[in-house]
Amino acid sequence: MQLKLKKVNMKLLVLLFSVAIANLLTGCMQTRHITEKYIKTNIEKHNQGEFSTIKTYTIYKGLSYGGSAYLELTGYKYSNTKALVLGADKYFYARQKFKGDQTMIANITYIELNMSQCKDIITNYKILQDRIKSERPKKNEEIYHDFTVSNDLFISFRKSSGYMNVSYIDFWINGEKYRISTATIISKLNKFMAY
Repeated sequence: MQLKLKKVNMKLLVLLFSVAIANLLTGCMQTRHITEKYIKTNIEKHNQGEFSTIKTYTIYKGLSYGGSAYLELTGYKYSNTKALVLGADKYFYARQKFKGDQTMIANITYIELNMSQCKDIITNYKILQDRIKSERPKKNEEIYHDFTVSNDLFISFRKSSGYMNVSYIDFWINGEKYRISTATIISKLNKFMAY
């Protein structure tokens, strides 16, 4: 009986410790709302003395695989329009002006996609996956298969000798790569299309 009680107490202690660690970690993370800012100030119209309403739908918020950049995808419904805004930011160290200078520059890019372009991502990612799987790159060769969604965005898969990972899809936004989980983004885009 005492052994069972000790096991239960130990499990409870581990659970409480896990919850405390999770709260500590999430409490330290900065919440970002880069797409909210764009949608509320560039898409929704605000006229003095008038009311306005917009609906937003969070699709994805998170770090690019590898942690070098942050990406948000937020859908919206406004004035008989349904569309998607991609907000992408990368941070770069500025050239040092003095010893120990740690100045960082934020580069934030916004892209708006219509529903046809969203559907193109869902339809064509699988074609890219199938094409890249059939490739046999030579030593030191890399093969890319891309689909252009808009002037500012193409999606891509890459394969090199001995390496292929279609678990992650690359979103190339204005020449910068953002890698995210293929299954996650496609699932969430499908839910947004049905929204």
